[in-house]
Amino acid sequence: MLDQSVFTETIHEVAEIIRTSATPLSKEEILSYFKEMELNEQQESMVLEFLLTPHEEEEAEENEGGEQEAADWQETSEASVLAQNDPDKKEEKNAEPDVLPETKVFQMYLEEISSLPVYSGKKQEEMYQKLLAGDESVINPISDSWMIKVLETARKLAVTSEGFEDVIQEGNMALFLKLTELCGCEEKTDVEAELQGAVETAMKSSILAEEGEDEDEKAMVGKLALVNEAKKYLAEENGREATVQELAAYTQLTEEELSDILLLIQKADQKDK
Repeated sequence: MLDQSVFTETIHEVAEIIRTSATPLSKEEILSYFKEMELNEQQESMVLEFLLTPHEEEEAEENEGGEQEAADWQETSEASVLAQNDPDKKEEKNAEPDVLPETKVFQMYLEEISSLPVYSGKKQEEMYQKLLAGDESVINPISDSWMIKVLETARKLAVTSEGFEDVIQEGNMALFLKLTELCGCEEKTDVEAELQGAVETAMKSSILAEEGEDEDEKAMVGKLALVNEAKKYLAEENGREATVQELAAYTQLTEEELSDILLLIQKADQKDK
């Protein structure tokens, strides 16, 4: 039986490897990370489909005059996607902050969503019941049908386009993992609620992590400025360069933290020379 925790951890690790790899991984290379799990053909196909879905943040190179064309294309594509479930979505979109990235990769993602089939509520429920009964063949169709919901959830939670693609990726990954977890559980479960909860939790964690990194960066910039000003002030007051101990006392930073900051300042000065 597939170990869910190991499978989940491997999915995350391989997704990160694919994201940071200088060259694209082949299907065989991707599946090699799962060889100890003895996945069947359906599971292998499912893993490849998920991991090979483009999640790149880098914007593809634009041809001359292509930026306006890309922007026009995105507006049309986005409206098409959001109108699938509700014709009024296009009108609502105009009243909300536009957080969708303008990269060509993301435009391709929107185009992919707009081309996916839309299932009725009854058909969706039938697939949920098959999922709970252990039918792995419905995982991909359910995942596809949820791509528009993942996008809409991301739009509600994210406030800027920065990191939006990461939020989408985390939502899709959480969806995929929750589907594999629910497959064959044979319990009376509100699949819709379970999937939505997993997607939202993953997205919120991603957003909080991004905000935390931003705050850390802002704090470091502030400390760098503080130490630089302290160095100048103490040098003028004492007629010499301040010691680490004097700077620590003046800035209220620990000597260890101050040493790290001074090293960053030194490296920056050397780079500017």
